[in-house]
Amino acid sequence: MKNLITTHLGGLAATLLAVELLGWAGWTTYRYGGETAYLRITKRGGTRPLALPVNYAITGYVYHGTAVTANGQAQRVTLKTNADDPGPFKPGQLVRVTVNRHYGVTHYQAVAPDQVPLTARNHR
Repeated sequence: MKNLITTHLGGLAATLLAVELLGWAGWTTYRYGGETAYLRITKRGGTRPLALPVNYAITGYVYHGTAVTANGQAQRVTLKTNADDPGPFKPGQLVRVTVNRHYGVTHYQAVAPDQVPLTARNHR
């Protein structure tokens, strides 16, 4: 019995590790993955308090608008800034957003106009 366990222990550990890694990759894709779109900031929708780990409050901003994908599909999104980049963004600035169908905007980054596909840049 002891010989059987020791000979199969490595295979069992490798299988458990593979299952754990696949589960982690699946969850990360489900939670943070999504479609990339581009949002032109027109005006601020409001502010909200953000708390930093050092018990220091800063102001975050909320933006509402229409984000356009590289192939021209438009969708309404709400962008809430976080403590990593609280904003504010300037009117007319372009922001690349990752839109997750379950969680909304999960990532954002300000981009230059030449980094935006023409279909998204020219959409009005």
